[in-house]
Amino acid sequence: MNNTSKSFLRNAILLTAALAVIVIFMREWGAAQIIIVLLVAGLAGMQWFLFFYMKKR
Repeated sequence: MNNTSKSFLRNAILLTAALAVIVIFMREWGAAQIIIVLLVAGLAGMQWFLFFYMKKR
């Protein structure tokens, strides 16, 4: 595992933890809150994708 993939792994774990905290502590769910959760989930998913892509290379 090179330095670049370690960076993506750290960011992926951080974004996944942030997503879990957002979902657990969200008091009310409206359109804006759902959009925020989807955006953070997309960012976390892309970080995981980039980690596995860089690890494969």
